[in-house]
Amino acid sequence: HWNWHIEFLCDELTKMAIRVAEEKPKEYDLIINVPPGTTKSITCSVMFPVWCWTRWPWMRFICGSYSSSLSLEHAEHSREIVRSGKFRRLFPHLEIKQDKDTKSNFRIVETKEDGTIEIGGNRYTTSVGGTLTGFHGHILIVDDPLNPKEAVSEIKVKIANHWMEQTLSTRKVDKAITPTILIMQRLH
Repeated sequence: HWNWHIEFLCDELTKMAIRVAEEKPKEYDLIINVPPGTTKSITCSVMFPVWCWTRWPWMRFICGSYSSSLSLEHAEHSREIVRSGKFRRLFPHLEIKQDKDTKSNFRIVETKEDGTIEIGGNRYTTSVGGTLTGFHGHILIVDDPLNPKEAVSEIKVKIANHWMEQTLSTRKVDKAITPTILIMQRLH
């Protein structure tokens, strides 16, 4: 069901993406605290990267969650959008690179008007505590770094905080520009 917060989220995400595209220093990182079932994951983690590629095919995303299966499901939904017939009709110049097409890491390619193919951005998917060595993103998205049960565990909270502060924070294309978007219900 449509609600005012969806448009508000989209406006905030748009502002962040434009700043990245224009290589302007980020004004802030974004923390989104809304209840479960309010389309925060669909809006931010699934559709936002795809929307960005329709404007800036070069953008790279690192996306993570407390669970690798949840992270991979969000990535699969993004990939299904790009593969859909409707997307192909609207954006025939964009597709997933054939030899870089896994749920955990897929790359966008753009076919230019002259027929040349330009390698574009990608979506690398991991879980909190997972590996990120060798990957950098223009935008970092963490969707539920903890589940409700983990939020009461001091150890799990420390692990999530350490991963975000010591690992994820080092995976930015440009520390001055790359924003981090944190999405979760208010647990801790």
